[in-house]
Amino acid sequence: MEQRQLQFFVAVAEELSFTRAARRTHAVQSTVSASIRVLERELGAPLFQRSTARVVLTEAGKALLPEARRALDALDLARAAVDGVRDGIGGSLRIGTLSGLTAVDLPGLVRDFRERHPRVQLSLGVAAAGTEGLLADLHAHALDLAFVGVPSAVVPGMPSPVVPGVHLDVIATYQPRLIVPAGHPLAGRGTVSPAAVADEPFVDLPTGFCNRVRTDNDFRLAGITRRIAIEVGDLSTIPGYVESGIGVALVPPLAAEEGTGVVPVDLDPPATSWMLALARNTTVAPTRAASAFLALVDDHVVRRDRY
Repeated sequence: MEQRQLQFFVAVAEELSFTRAARRTHAVQSTVSASIRVLERELGAPLFQRSTARVVLTEAGKALLPEARRALDALDLARAAVDGVRDGIGGSLRIGTLSGLTAVDLPGLVRDFRERHPRVQLSLGVAAAGTEGLLADLHAHALDLAFVGVPSAVVPGMPSPVVPGVHLDVIATYQPRLIVPAGHPLAGRGTVSPAAVADEPFVDLPTGFCNRVRTDNDFRLAGITRRIAIEVGDLSTIPGYVESGIGVALVPPLAAEEGTGVVPVDLDPPATSWMLALARNTTVAPTRAASAFLALVDDHVVRRDRY
């Protein structure tokens, strides 16, 4: 079983097209097809179901895919280790992050990392599907590191903060509370119960984002179904929507609240707290580039009291 065979197999498995896989691997389609046939003969099982309409992984193909990815990752790590000894840290580093993050000075962190390790090909992307999407990308080896939000306490119906297969370096822990417009009837109250806001419209993130998952579960456990007035993709924009009177929100202390006309109100019982953490997949050792990035993060944490 050769590296190029595995590269062709992973490309076809991810693209579900021999044509696109050939384009992606800079090979001709007949070479990709021939290589897959040789691999299937060596393994004694078909890896794809082929038809004129589509290409689908067989059960054998599904079993091989994660192992093939791990094998290719291991080869990349081995090559990077030698390159690193010879030329300093190189290779690639793929990082995912949450929207609206201000607790970490990401531009400063990236600048510092680039100055120290200019040979690393660094990519930084904002999650389109929140923490759930970031964790899925870590498990699929599509990311090396990810800034994620996870519950900091184990409660019924919610996952443990120890995410299977993922190591978490905790940056900060936040206690969410309600924010309401300054003129809202609840603005003068020190604390309110979940029942007191049962009929309020809410501003929140889409399903899959940590704040939404945590808040939905808190209200579900209280026997209350919330009404979502609007879903927004960036946590830092929520205070502006609340200030405009669209709805209330249950969020951690946000830097974006400063200077706005929103008032924080504590919930009783308190909402579930959550952690901002930098996550990595534990099924593979971190690359030298990932380790170097991790070593710099703490120097660029600018606030731990607000997200």
